[in-house]
Amino acid sequence: MAEPSVKKPNRIFYIDNIRLFLTILVILHHVAVAYGGIGGWPLKEDPTDAISPIILTLFNAINQSFFLSFFYMLSGYFVPGSCDKKGPAKFIKDRLIRLGIPLLVYTTLIATFIDFMIVNFARGEMVSIFHIVSYKIQHPHWVIGPLWFVEGLLVFSIIYAVLRIITKFSFKPFKDTFPSNSAILISIIAIAAVTFLVRIRFSVGYEVHVFQPGHFVHYSFCFWVGILASRGKWFDNLSRSQARTWKIVAIVIILALPVVIALSGGSVEPFLGGFSWQSLVASIWESFACLSIIISLLYLFQNRCNNQGRLVNWMSPNFYIVYILHQPIIVSVMIPFLYVGIPTPLKFLFVALIGVPMCFVLGNLIRKIPFTKKVLG
Repeated sequence: MAEPSVKKPNRIFYIDNIRLFLTILVILHHVAVAYGGIGGWPLKEDPTDAISPIILTLFNAINQSFFLSFFYMLSGYFVPGSCDKKGPAKFIKDRLIRLGIPLLVYTTLIATFIDFMIVNFARGEMVSIFHIVSYKIQHPHWVIGPLWFVEGLLVFSIIYAVLRIITKFSFKPFKDTFPSNSAILISIIAIAAVTFLVRIRFSVGYEVHVFQPGHFVHYSFCFWVGILASRGKWFDNLSRSQARTWKIVAIVIILALPVVIALSGGSVEPFLGGFSWQSLVASIWESFACLSIIISLLYLFQNRCNNQGRLVNWMSPNFYIVYILHQPIIVSVMIPFLYVGIPTPLKFLFVALIGVPMCFVLGNLIRKIPFTKKVLG
């Protein structure tokens, strides 16, 4: 029996559901990184077989092509209305509270807790928390883990508000219709070209501050598209035929990924950057995957997932705190499995099945603490 739909005032259910889906995907993405996928994570374990890292890398490559770009687009979608309602100055103040405070909490408390767990329980070195804190004070370093996304959003939001103050520009597009397929194709070609040029100098994995320029072409593009989409009501005007076209593109693009990697000899390193045909192909592939998957999911959630049962209604307000807390929680779940001799796929499965619910339960408890609502929503 289906769960009864829960009414929630002033919410766009399908967008809440997309954000919830993307949050869970972020957690699974990082669990995959921990067990053999490509990417950064504070605690990693060598896979027990040769197949798992290939599957996890493909999974992560598909995720990376769209999920954070989609997050930025949805974040940008709500920026104009919030700035209109509060005014640019109050909007910036609220962004500093909602985005800035978690950054400070992460770099001071959460990062320290993660280091303590890894040093003591993963490495068995038995170092006191006071020693770790003392070391961090003597060697200060801006460590925010996955909250680089939050810092990027803070930067984008401030830029938008400042532009509103300086230019008075409303960012309203010329037409209140979803962009044509031709416009989308031109956008894909443009961001692919810029991404390729950026990655000649800044390969995937290379960081400037806490940001990877190799990915930020897509992120910045999608944030500003989200703003235009809000002003032009683009999301409300996505047709079934157009969504079907881009769903076909998305399926073809996803199926092409393992073929392209296999033809290159199985190594992913040449695809990460530099002046090479592999880097060019990767830039084109990611750009097509990014927009085609986003459009497909947008239509799917609008038409199939535009309501909430009791469980999803309980989970969806917690997506932000879950994003903030998922790294220390997943690391803590991983540690006991370091000493269990089971295959990598089972470890991935068990950590995911335990870690995802734990993130939401603990996140919900933290949101009940007085005075957290202004930051966590």
